[in-house]
Amino acid sequence: MGKARLLSRLIGRGSSWVFAGKLLLSLVAIVFAASISVTSSTYQAQIGSLVNVANGLVAMDKGFSVIASSWSAHGATCPGSPVLFGALPGSANTTITAGHLVYAVQVNDTSAPVLTTFNVTLVLGSTAYGPLCIRTVLPGAGQIIVCRFDVGTALPASPYTFKVTVQ
Repeated sequence: MGKARLLSRLIGRGSSWVFAGKLLLSLVAIVFAASISVTSSTYQAQIGSLVNVANGLVAMDKGFSVIASSWSAHGATCPGSPVLFGALPGSANTTITAGHLVYAVQVNDTSAPVLTTFNVTLVLGSTAYGPLCIRTVLPGAGQIIVCRFDVGTALPASPYTFKVTVQ
């Protein structure tokens, strides 16, 4: 009988230590779980668009990007020096400064009248950029000019609107 009592006391004392250990671990887990904080972030994106223009051109939104190098203006004088549609893709742009945001729109000649000059303008918020001067020379589908507008180092406060006009 003495051995049974001794064994019962050892198990009883050990189980209280096990219980205390489990209780301590549970409290530590609760404290760590309670100190986790969650922060939310709101992301906004620009969705590209495709615009059919009634004059035989198609304008495709290429979006905003930061430009790595400076470019001088090309096609910024109308009607004096338009950028011509041709077999190779053309490029028209305002004066672009390295590190600035640039908005690009691709203009495709699908069936525009030959020898017609168009002005491409961008209105971002309440500020107008351009016009850039482009001109059809030969009939033919698939001719491309990418028009780029330097809009500075920052976009207007969100939400903002922008509009591209080809006329």
